[in-house]
Amino acid sequence: SDVALVEWSFEDETTSARVNGLPGVGIGILRQAQSNTVAVSQGVRAAVAELNESLPADVEVNISTDDSIFIERSIEEVIGSLIAATLIVIAVIFLFLRSWRATIIPAVAIPVSLLGTVGAIYLAGFSINLLTLLALVMATGLVVDDAIVVTENIERWKSHGAGKRAAAVLGTREIVFAVLSTTATLAAVFVPISFLPGQAGQLFSEFGFVLAFAVLISSFVALTLVPVLSIRFGRATAHHEGGKETRATRLYRGFLGFLLARPAVPVVLSLVFAVGGYFAYQGLPRELTPTEDRGRVFMAVSGQEGATFGFVDDKVRIIEDELQKVVESGEGLRVISINGVGGGNLAFVGVLLKDWGDRKATQQDIETRIRPFVTSIPGVSAFFRSGNSLGIRGGGQGLQFAVLGDDYAATADAAEALSAAMQENPIFTDVRPNFRFSRPQISVEVDREAAALLGVPLSAITTTLAAMSDEYRAAEIFVGDDIINVYISAGGEPVDDPTDLANLFVKTGAGVFVPLTSIATVREAPIASTLSREQRRRAVPVTANLADGVRLGDAVAAMRQIADASLDGNMSTVLMGEARILQQSDDSTLIVFGFAALIVLLVLAAQFESFISALIIMLTVPFGLAAAVLAIQLTGGSLNYYSQIGLVLLIGIMAKNGILIVEFANKRRDDGMAVKDAILDASMTRLRPVLMTAISTLLGGLPLILGSGAGAESRAALGWVVFGGLGFATIFTLFLTPVTFLALARFAKPRATEAGKLAAELAAAPRRAES
Repeated sequence: SDVALVEWSFEDETTSARVNGLPGVGIGILRQAQSNTVAVSQGVRAAVAELNESLPADVEVNISTDDSIFIERSIEEVIGSLIAATLIVIAVIFLFLRSWRATIIPAVAIPVSLLGTVGAIYLAGFSINLLTLLALVMATGLVVDDAIVVTENIERWKSHGAGKRAAAVLGTREIVFAVLSTTATLAAVFVPISFLPGQAGQLFSEFGFVLAFAVLISSFVALTLVPVLSIRFGRATAHHEGGKETRATRLYRGFLGFLLARPAVPVVLSLVFAVGGYFAYQGLPRELTPTEDRGRVFMAVSGQEGATFGFVDDKVRIIEDELQKVVESGEGLRVISINGVGGGNLAFVGVLLKDWGDRKATQQDIETRIRPFVTSIPGVSAFFRSGNSLGIRGGGQGLQFAVLGDDYAATADAAEALSAAMQENPIFTDVRPNFRFSRPQISVEVDREAAALLGVPLSAITTTLAAMSDEYRAAEIFVGDDIINVYISAGGEPVDDPTDLANLFVKTGAGVFVPLTSIATVREAPIASTLSREQRRRAVPVTANLADGVRLGDAVAAMRQIADASLDGNMSTVLMGEARILQQSDDSTLIVFGFAALIVLLVLAAQFESFISALIIMLTVPFGLAAAVLAIQLTGGSLNYYSQIGLVLLIGIMAKNGILIVEFANKRRDDGMAVKDAILDASMTRLRPVLMTAISTLLGGLPLILGSGAGAESRAALGWVVFGGLGFATIFTLFLTPVTFLALARFAKPRATEAGKLAAELAAAPRRAES
């Protein structure tokens, strides 16, 4: 007590957490790998409820943010879409068959196939998550296809006078090859999905496997359960109806005959359409996932280099007051802030929004409303952050890249110039290099020889500097179960002016105090807070927010164009964060498409034992993809993970419809029909099942497009590809496939001819080959 004042006190505040302006203590809970987010959330909520019962009345534990809310709401929306899709598909079947008995048969196949798929999900060790449920929604229109084809063919045999049992046997036998072919094709097309790069490939592999499980189970149900149900519950048609044609079938026959007589017309139109689709594909905006309403508006707020905790905290309070208006308007629940993250000049602040159905404004609307205010606050920069439903790291953080060079100073100057040029482009906002020689630093260079001559240890210098400038932790003491830090600081006002350091004195070994300047030189110079490297070169990271409606792919293209004009030849840029993942995705997209098409072609060639038949079916696929691309463009969509999956899925669906026609036409050729007569008869016979399966899949995806709520943007991206692509693709199947068959089938002999030659050679072959 003779030389110092000893007192109990509190440490200076270096972090803070507030909810609706009230101070609190924040605790972050991260789930372990392989654990379920929803299950963890439920456990935490139960623990919080139990804890609140034992706390004083003025203390309460609240859950400020919860990722499981978005997941739970998304799952609820997907389940609603699943139910709606099932009802729509059943209605489509009834409209075509016009018989409740006949409708019930494929309708029963839907829950049976879906339940079997759920069992397969369990056995495979997958979980019921957003992607597996989304796969079940898409499967609703697919699993009923095989049942529709079998049921329709059985009904066709009944209409020609066959009894229930005979119709079930003959109808199923006639269609079994087509069902197995479509099943193998659809199952095979999902294999390339697992080859998508990185985390998305791992996630969507579950999506692909679930759809593969679904179509495999549905084919088994269609070939076993459906004929049994047809015999059990079906009604035999006693009168002959085989010669009747509806107005629609007569129109189709006439138009198809016109095109078969003039094959150049559909071929030229299709090629023009495909070329248009190619250019539309090149112009599609790219992004990892669609911009989603995640139910919260969050931003990272960073102060200038050297900014104190108190300075940043004052700015955060200003932002909190602005966000509180969102709560007062009835759109938000609570305002949350965490200050002192990292080096002390970084904070996170945001507002948790009400449930999607309880507000009209979207997350993006609210961000647009408050962005001008938060970006106008001097001394800090605010960057909005929004995650994505796939949980991909770096998502929702705008454009991130780095300028690479050989010298930090020159590279930093180049990054500053590039950022200034980007800021003039309206698609970028808040462009900021994350590197500046702006962090103030005072260097004390000790003359070791002078210090040694005077007997001044280096520890004495560091202790003096720490104590006089602020305070330092000298020791720890234990009081009961508590650890108490002991801090030492100089009495009076701390040194807060660099020139005051010259007036400090240190004690020599002889007990004499000498000025610090006698053994050290004090220099003041700014430094960079961090030094980054990318690709073994010096790097200056740059971040930029994107204007409303701007896609990440467009932002990357614009940045590169500006960089090419402003950077020297020895400097370059490298993408980081979400932009880097997007680049990897773009590089592999065409490979995935090509791989999927090749697998389907090989599967078809093996099934039909003819590359000609496989080629006829596959030639319509590019036009279906072009139709899907145009649908994306017309709806203002983008090329993202969800739409890419839809395009791969469309390859299998297109091939499936073509199989129904080509397989039947080959049978008619085996029966002795000419090529033109065979394809015309096959097209007329398969018109109804093709339309039924296409419309059921088409309308089955409608709930994805019309849905709202959590995750609606991502579901719509997949839905529009299937809806728009399959709509036009069906037209190509019904008209272009017959024209292609007429042009190419003449180069392949009927299977019956080859079978006859084989039988003749076998009959003429000797009983045993003599040595």
